[in-house]
Amino acid sequence: MSEFGLHLKQAREGRGISLRQIASATKIATGALEALERGDFSRLPGGIFSRAFVRAYADEVGLDPEETVRQYTELADAMAASSLREVATAEITDDDRMFLERQRKAGVWLRAIAIMLVIVIGGLIGWWQMTRVRRRPPVVPVVTEQAPAPSVSAPSVEPVAAPTTDAPQTAPPVVHSVSIQLHADASCWVQVTADGRLVLSRNLTAGESQTFQAERELAVQFGNAGAISWSVNGKPAKPLGASGDVKKASITPDNASAFWK
Repeated sequence: MSEFGLHLKQAREGRGISLRQIASATKIATGALEALERGDFSRLPGGIFSRAFVRAYADEVGLDPEETVRQYTELADAMAASSLREVATAEITDDDRMFLERQRKAGVWLRAIAIMLVIVIGGLIGWWQMTRVRRRPPVVPVVTEQAPAPSVSAPSVEPVAAPTTDAPQTAPPVVHSVSIQLHADASCWVQVTADGRLVLSRNLTAGESQTFQAERELAVQFGNAGAISWSVNGKPAKPLGASGDVKKASITPDNASAFWK
């Protein structure tokens, strides 16, 4: 920048022109022209006005206005970029870095201390709970004494003599099944069911005999009750009806004796 300003000053002096003359011709303040020759662009208004100043100065001292403005623009842009870098670099100083590092270390220590406090507090609570359990007095069960039950003597029982009978008593026989024997004195239709199963259903001819047995029940039906002679469990049975009568009967081990003569 100083070389650029020196180049402008040499061109002016080579033409024998003073700064006051250029200021009078261009209407630019003498202080701005002096700053331009020193390369102190910070004293210039900036932007399009600075380029206008440079163009007018170059035209008065016999330099190419466009080339001189181009050189000025490049130098001004480079100076602005350098200033931005310096500002960006100056934003974080060494002191700031040291301060940030101290804050980071302090944060690490604070977290470590907080974790240790949590561990210590948890240990103290556990120790207090265990101590409380140890100090708790043992529970002693209370046993109440019961008065002995009064002894009760069993009443004396005199033996009772069993009655005596002259005639011996015999229990009736227990029948666990039932059987019948049928004899047809004349032709007769007969149906027999043994324990729920049909075993006969047809006409018995005169003189024909049939025998049946069951565990629980024998059910009979005679189409001509007076034509059938029969026995129950080996003993003669009473007729179920007269000739021409249709009769039914159910014989079981319990009621078998009711059909005997």
